[in-house]
Amino acid sequence: MPTPQREPLRRLSRAERAALQRIAHSRSERVDQVRRATALLAVARTGVFIHAAREAGLRSGTTVADLVARFNRVGLAAVRIAPGRGRAATYPLSARAQIVATAQCQPDRRTDATASWSLSTLQRALRRGGLPRVGTSTIRRVLQAAGSSYQRTRTWCPTGTAQRKRKSGVVTVVDPKTEEKRSLIDQAYRIAEAMGIPLWCQDEAGPYQAIPQPGQSWQPEGKPRTQPHEYIRGGTAKLLTLFRPTTGEVRAKAVPRAPNAVLHPWLKQEVLEILSGLPELANHRHEFPPAADWATWLGHLPHLPLPPLRLILIWDNLAGHLSASIVTWLFAHGVMPLYTPLSGSWLNMAESVQRIICGRALNGEHPQTVAQLITWLEDAVAGWNTNPTPFVWDGKRRARRVRAKQRRLARLNAAATPQLIAA
Repeated sequence: MPTPQREPLRRLSRAERAALQRIAHSRSERVDQVRRATALLAVARTGVFIHAAREAGLRSGTTVADLVARFNRVGLAAVRIAPGRGRAATYPLSARAQIVATAQCQPDRRTDATASWSLSTLQRALRRGGLPRVGTSTIRRVLQAAGSSYQRTRTWCPTGTAQRKRKSGVVTVVDPKTEEKRSLIDQAYRIAEAMGIPLWCQDEAGPYQAIPQPGQSWQPEGKPRTQPHEYIRGGTAKLLTLFRPTTGEVRAKAVPRAPNAVLHPWLKQEVLEILSGLPELANHRHEFPPAADWATWLGHLPHLPLPPLRLILIWDNLAGHLSASIVTWLFAHGVMPLYTPLSGSWLNMAESVQRIICGRALNGEHPQTVAQLITWLEDAVAGWNTNPTPFVWDGKRRARRVRAKQRRLARLNAAATPQLIAA
């Protein structure tokens, strides 16, 4: 028996008809949306629901009648929404808000038996708080929809500040030139190489002890690599590192100690070798006075005549790096040092490559002596230089973090916006 047409299709506007025709003839839209658009156009043309159902490939005229009723109420949204079937949500918005709020509260060690929430401890707390049947999978989905994930805790310090212990107690030291130093280093990473000025980073990694080092490795199933529980400390070693992010080249030397008497001569020798390998200054660089290049990084014209700027060196603000002898020598050879602010070691990309190289050299190993430590570290540097990896400031990793943050915000907005579901 044909379905009685109690609610006829209202008159389509020109924009609605054009949108329905586009969807009906599209090859990239979902099949269910194409069928709904086809059925609505058929009803507008013939006015008979059963004929429209056959033309669109729908089950019956009742399906078309329900579609027409939805279209009369909500317009084109009726084409893009599901008919509302499926299991209803078990927990309402209030219960989901309670789950999120509980996860953001600090647990009580005596009552909750934990200092930080896991899914199981959070489940026990929520069941005591009025959700007696909530499960860990529900908790995980609710927290992920709210933009949260289970993450490893990291150490953090605001760039430009540091805590120091004095006779009067613990004080907070503030670097007044934090933003100036940070912006200069950021600018150097972005434009120095494009200006024809090589940029290098310097740092001292370590000390690394000659003891069993933690780490992972591929081993036969059930036969992990074993290391002695008792050991004798065999001394320490440091890795003096110069790193050029644009090419990935590393110049390094492993030493037992790294005072100024060891660091400064090594740095001078390496800088002289780098400068000797640089091409002659381009002609357009000769057209401008050397002071113009220096002023870009000094913030003012130099008070004394300086040679042409040949190289930029980024390193930490240790006291030995600020000594008059090494700073004077750098300026005299056309090297501009840029110092990271307090708690700003993340601005020195040499630390990033050091973590990779030293991890490759020592993870899961057991060096016995300082000489063995030095050999392994220098061998890892040589292996790195056979196939170096350039580092890009604000590169792919930062782009991935930005995209991940956008996805979390999108999920959060979708969870906060009520969806229109037809009856």
